[in-house]
Amino acid sequence: MAEPNPALHLKALRRKAQRVLWWERAWEPLRWPLLLVAFYVLACLARIPQSLPDWLHTLLEAGVLGTALWLTITGLRRVPPVSIPVADRRIEQDSKLAYQPLLSLTDRPAFAGNGEQSAIWSRHVERVTASLGTLRVGLPHPETSLHERVALIAVPMAIVVAAVLGGTHTPSRLHAGLIPGVDDDSIPLPTLQAWIDRPSYAPGAPIFLSATGRNTLDVPQGAILNTTITGAHGKPALHGIASPEQNRLDAESWNSHGTLQQSGTISIVVRGRTLGSWRVKVEPDLPPTVTWDGKPGPQKDDWRTGLPWHVHQTYGVASLEAEINLPGLTRGRILRVPIPLDGQPKDAKGVATPDLSSDPFAGMEVEGRLHAKSASGRESRSDIVKFQIAARKFTDPLARALIALRRRLMLGQQRASQAAAELNLLTQTTDERAILAALGLEIASLQKDAPDGAADRVPGELWALALYLDDLRRDGPDIADAAAEVRAAQQGVQQQLDHMRDLGDKGHSLPEQEELQRRTQALKDALNRRMQLLFSRAAQSGIVMPQSGTSSADPFSDEMRRLQSEANQGHGDEALKRLQQMEDMAERMRQASPEDLKALAEQMKAQAEARAQRAALHDLIHRETTLLDHTQSRLSAAQKAAAPPDDGSRPDVSQMSTADLLRQLGMQPPPGMDQPTDAKPPAPVDPVTVAAQSEERRADHALQRALQRVNDILSHRVKDLTGKPATAFNKAKTDMQTAREALADRKDAEAQTAEQKVLADLSEAGKQMRQNQKSGGSGKGQGGSLSFIPSGGAGGSGKPQHGAKGQQGDDGDQPQAGDEDGDDDDQKDQDPLGRKLGEGDKGKDSDAHIPDKSARDRARDIERELRRRASDRTRPQSELDYLERLLKSF
Repeated sequence: MAEPNPALHLKALRRKAQRVLWWERAWEPLRWPLLLVAFYVLACLARIPQSLPDWLHTLLEAGVLGTALWLTITGLRRVPPVSIPVADRRIEQDSKLAYQPLLSLTDRPAFAGNGEQSAIWSRHVERVTASLGTLRVGLPHPETSLHERVALIAVPMAIVVAAVLGGTHTPSRLHAGLIPGVDDDSIPLPTLQAWIDRPSYAPGAPIFLSATGRNTLDVPQGAILNTTITGAHGKPALHGIASPEQNRLDAESWNSHGTLQQSGTISIVVRGRTLGSWRVKVEPDLPPTVTWDGKPGPQKDDWRTGLPWHVHQTYGVASLEAEINLPGLTRGRILRVPIPLDGQPKDAKGVATPDLSSDPFAGMEVEGRLHAKSASGRESRSDIVKFQIAARKFTDPLARALIALRRRLMLGQQRASQAAAELNLLTQTTDERAILAALGLEIASLQKDAPDGAADRVPGELWALALYLDDLRRDGPDIADAAAEVRAAQQGVQQQLDHMRDLGDKGHSLPEQEELQRRTQALKDALNRRMQLLFSRAAQSGIVMPQSGTSSADPFSDEMRRLQSEANQGHGDEALKRLQQMEDMAERMRQASPEDLKALAEQMKAQAEARAQRAALHDLIHRETTLLDHTQSRLSAAQKAAAPPDDGSRPDVSQMSTADLLRQLGMQPPPGMDQPTDAKPPAPVDPVTVAAQSEERRADHALQRALQRVNDILSHRVKDLTGKPATAFNKAKTDMQTAREALADRKDAEAQTAEQKVLADLSEAGKQMRQNQKSGGSGKGQGGSLSFIPSGGAGGSGKPQHGAKGQQGDDGDQPQAGDEDGDDDDQKDQDPLGRKLGEGDKGKDSDAHIPDKSARDRARDIERELRRRASDRTRPQSELDYLERLLKSF
């Protein structure tokens, strides 16, 4: 390792000695500034500056620190620089060198001009440098007086003691004392209330925030953060939100809010302290995704156009419409077709079937795209597809000519004067005075001197005239007049519904409701007249039309009443949907052929037969329930006679089976719950009582035999009607035979079990019968209901009603269209606790009764026992499922 150069080492020591001496000289000008700063630090630890108003705190700190800085600068400027000889003396002193050997290094010979003398002097300097040994420079030790030494010990000790007393608050006190407008930790934090309100397009409960929340919050874009701060001595700062708004409520209260547009960390700071900090993940509000869910085009054998659609948006789609235009059309006409949605769905698909046959684009190749608008106002459009719009087929030549003229007029391909001239020529093709009068009116409306707005009514009048001509040619004047009256009445109802919807709340006034009632009455009368003519034509063709099975004097009363009720309640969209269904029925009546009338007659006969079969099953179940009541009554009397005397106490509900508990409530238990889980020996019966009951048992045996015969007949009729057997009837036949044998052997316990199985089998048979009738020959498999007549009790064309939600049973069964008692089932099929009973005919044939006031305590005890059993997970899963469904209504 190379030895260090003595000359370089000495040079470095001299620089160090100069610094040490400079600091010793600087002590005198620095002692007073240091004392000022130390006293200010002590004041900060004692919370003196931060207890002052912010302006006075700032002024005090600026005065103290400014004075210290000024004293430091002016004092340091007066410190003289340290020369090398003085530094050498300090090195000699600290290295304890005698005779000041470093003076030789700075001396120069008197006669250095001679080269030999210079060499000798250089050799002398080298020997002196080498003989110096280890040189050192100590730390600065300025000269201080006794008072200064005491202060140097006392002031730091005072600072240390104050820091120890401050504990964990020491850093925050120093921070608050040095930065005005900041509080230390010993000051109570202001009270913070923070929550996030969801935007209007994503409804939901507000998200309340806590200051210690660490989880990432998922919020929709546009959510609003609201904060209320009380007890704050300064203005809060909201970080992480662009352009927050703040309002001062009073001297110590603030309200802040801001919109969340991007993910990140949000914090609220008041006087240098963070009250709350949260990480948020903002879910962007993207435009809806809208696509065609298939090829649009005409419906099979229909005048409607199918528009398959699919929309998706995270927060819901508010509106959807189809924008249709004709390529190459100079006027650029766009047909906008609203597509109804069920509320504001987040992901939905379907096929809209609007009637566009009256539009001039009907029958033409067009381009269309879907336009969706989300609940938040974001819009998007689908790809453009080409398709054809469905058109009505007109058989009358004059009607086809009027439709072609109407199309050219509406598309701007023909001027009004040219259309008037063409209509004038068309008057020469007919001798019908009514047609000539209508054509003359249209010609007058297209003249230059016609009143304002007269030409705008011509397309609609030409369409009505074309429909009338086609009906006239095919069905004669009576039916054509009736169909025109129906269309006029439908248009009147449509106008009134639109008018009431535009008025909003004012549309529900009494005059508006009376006007709607008048127009719906006119529509009902027109439909009834059209229906009478339809049936008359069927009679002329030799077709006998049975009754429609409706509960009213005419088939349209219920539909009109529902339409009027929905409009009066503000459900304008639902009323329009119902009116559209009636328009469809009217159009089917207009296009009905003799084959259609024959099929309609067959459908009506099939539905009449289906109603008769359901009524027969209803009666069969009711009579079987009566047999079960008789059997249970006899069995109870025989067991009571054989039992020891009763002490008057009530039986323990905890010892009863679940099926017995339900019977105590007046409810029929489900089939799988009739037998208890733990087999118990049958209760003893009194032989005398059993013998005394023989007469009633023989009567029940005869009735069971008759019911078995009815069951066989009903099974055959169901199979003949639908072409599919209901296998549950065969099970019911077997169980009825078992019940007969048990009755013959005086075994009421076995008869009771068999009769309960019979009821379960008949309930299942009712289910199978309904399913077969939906897909079989009852007429429901061909369009879901009668084509021209609304089904009584279900309304409309067999489609789900759009008014109030229908209540379903436990298994989702509902009264079907065409049931005679369909309207009443929703009110009658309830158990004693007001809940819907099971599916099929189980509910309506139940022999349940509502307990009187004296039995309510007993029912309450049974309810508690049922809840206890529902919580016992060791019970069979079927029993647990039933108990959970049963107790949901409480």
